[in-house]
Amino acid sequence: MKRLLLSLLLASPILLHAQGSQVNTQSQKAVGMAGAGSALFIDETSIFYNPGALVKMDHNAIQVGGSAIMYRSAFREAGSTQVHDTKFQVSPPFGAYATFGPKNSWWKAGIGVYTPFGGSVDWGKEWPGRFSLTHLSMRAIYIQPTLSFKLTEQFSVGGGFIYNIGLVDLGRALPVFYPDGTAGQATLKGTGSGTGYNVGVHYNLEDQFAISLSYRSKVVTKLEGGDATFEVPASLAANFPNGKFDAELPLPSTFNIGIAFPLSDKVKAAIDGSLINYDIYKELVFDYETNTPVLSDTRSVKKYQNAFSGKAGINYEVNDALALRVGAGYVYTPVQGKYVYPETPDNNRIMAAGGVSYKFNPKWELSAAYVFQKILARTTTNAETALRGTYETNIHAPGISVSYKW
Repeated sequence: MKRLLLSLLLASPILLHAQGSQVNTQSQKAVGMAGAGSALFIDETSIFYNPGALVKMDHNAIQVGGSAIMYRSAFREAGSTQVHDTKFQVSPPFGAYATFGPKNSWWKAGIGVYTPFGGSVDWGKEWPGRFSLTHLSMRAIYIQPTLSFKLTEQFSVGGGFIYNIGLVDLGRALPVFYPDGTAGQATLKGTGSGTGYNVGVHYNLEDQFAISLSYRSKVVTKLEGGDATFEVPASLAANFPNGKFDAELPLPSTFNIGIAFPLSDKVKAAIDGSLINYDIYKELVFDYETNTPVLSDTRSVKKYQNAFSGKAGINYEVNDALALRVGAGYVYTPVQGKYVYPETPDNNRIMAAGGVSYKFNPKWELSAAYVFQKILARTTTNAETALRGTYETNIHAPGISVSYKW
């Protein structure tokens, strides 16, 4: 019973990320091309995609935007015909960016506040995996001041410091029961912080070709003094004291290469490839302030592998005001089969996207996009819980942004 209660106690909170919570919606222009465009789109969102490109903006701007990520998973336990669906929820990743500096200068500064990781899932309290997870909501908010410099007219570099604020709310059922048969419940809530950096270089050959190289470092978020709350029968309360916990939650580094090239006077193509270093996520340890014979510190094995993604898209400039986009992509999961948990029912996935931008005048621009991600069905047996079944997930993510230039 001790193993069942503890070794999985909230086994993977803020690291829902796998690919499921890595949120690449910082630019609706890039979203419309399934995430491609780091070499093509040079604007205030370059703070995120490539700080080295920022200085090539010929103006200053402010942009705000957000997406509505609708994540829906289904689970069918082995030997059963019943399908359990997550409850409908919307996660709202956002981005806000501002740039400063002389126009057409050798330098430019900017600041971005954005959410590169986040998500929410609610399986309810009656599904077969409730002792692993009932609900999870998490968000990583990055704050990034940035500087960018031109070394030549074609070649530029840049970088920014990252400060992360991580928020998590996670719950699971406990295999202890009230007289009416209702299971106990454990909930962890907390806020943590961490630091990192984002650097990039950008090269373009007039309007014919561009290449982008960028690296966003890992951010180890230290969550200290989180709240652990247990709802159990009164006779067991002494074994499950409410208290505090600490944990270290690693968010992975990402290396991205992008290229852009023209197909015609009005049509440009972009291709991006990313290596996401999830192999830093070997295990997750919770240190509880108060231990009992039943509630001891926990260690959960993850053994994530590195993930890879490829994305390609086309940008069609219909006229000076209107641009249309389409894109597609493929992502290789970092999650090994025996370490699939309900908060990360991840597998390889395919993406399809479309988008539009419209300039109302030289100062105001509106962009909107939609991306659909299909996480391929996966049948697995978890190494620790022995929960066996088939997961299948669809993700819908419409979004919008508004930019003001001067």
